[in-house]
Amino acid sequence: MRLSRAAVANLVGVAIGVAGLAFVGIQIFRDWDELTATLDSARPAWMVAAVFAGLASMSIIGINWLSLIERRGRAVPRSRGLSWFFTGQLGKYVPGGIWPVVGQAELAGRGSVDRRSAYLATASSMAFTLMAAVAVAATFGLASPYDRRFTAALLGVGIVVVLASLVAPPVRAWLDRAASTVTRGRAELPGASVVARYTALHVPVWLMFGVMYMCVFVALGGGGSSDITLGLAVDLVFASALSWIVGFVVVGVPGGIGVRESVFVALMTGPIGGTLALSIAVAARLTTIAVDLLGAAAAATIARLSVPSSVDVPADEADHSDPLLQRGSDVAADGGRPPA
Repeated sequence: MRLSRAAVANLVGVAIGVAGLAFVGIQIFRDWDELTATLDSARPAWMVAAVFAGLASMSIIGINWLSLIERRGRAVPRSRGLSWFFTGQLGKYVPGGIWPVVGQAELAGRGSVDRRSAYLATASSMAFTLMAAVAVAATFGLASPYDRRFTAALLGVGIVVVLASLVAPPVRAWLDRAASTVTRGRAELPGASVVARYTALHVPVWLMFGVMYMCVFVALGGGGSSDITLGLAVDLVFASALSWIVGFVVVGVPGGIGVRESVFVALMTGPIGGTLALSIAVAARLTTIAVDLLGAAAAATIARLSVPSSVDVPADEADHSDPLLQRGSDVAADGGRPPA
């Protein structure tokens, strides 16, 4: 039986995820006594602060996602839209990698948003979130007092190449044709200015994500907030963003579990020691799970208490400057099918 490319990518992703989990498991087994002692001494107030920083980070993604939907001519109440977002995010813990997209888009589609708009906005949101993570990792990697310049430079070159590709006419034309072919004419690439703007709007996501890791560090570090020097704070932002990037691009691993932790431990063992790095990686994973569950519960509760309503944006007020985010109003003629 011949496997499809998607199936092969999933198998590779699962294999990498298993390897990552094995790495983390071995580290936990080796440092169990020190690890449990560190976690037992965690300061609850700082862990709560970490949860709030994580909630702020995820909420920014959700608000930007709703903004992408609104660009397609559909205004959604924040309370209702964030309920779709946080509930859909729980899908990232299901193997396969596609479930957060399906979850968010289907919930929005069953609400007041046509499915094509919902799927394109969700895919765009993930792309812009990734772009912002790369930009933050590149910037903070170059500023880090540790040896991160080579990796940061590669990430910076990647951002420049993407933006340049959207500007250069021949490359842009080829990419437009490729996007149209892959999506069966349902989407076109956005302009470089749109990519730059929405990438910038997602930068605070990764700053708050870095703050979450700083709070976890203080909670587990055995000292006060003064334990974090400027250089270490910069490096924590770099390591948290880069570890998320690697966990995101590895297909088939639920939430990047194992991969993200192993990358973070590898990056931070030098600056803070292996045991503390492992403690932070494990505690940060538990924090993000708590953030997702708390966010979904809180958003659903707020949505139920709010008056459900949706408002169509008049056609002459909708923003049509971005082809990727405007080709979706004819879902009825398409039978409501999500993009391929």
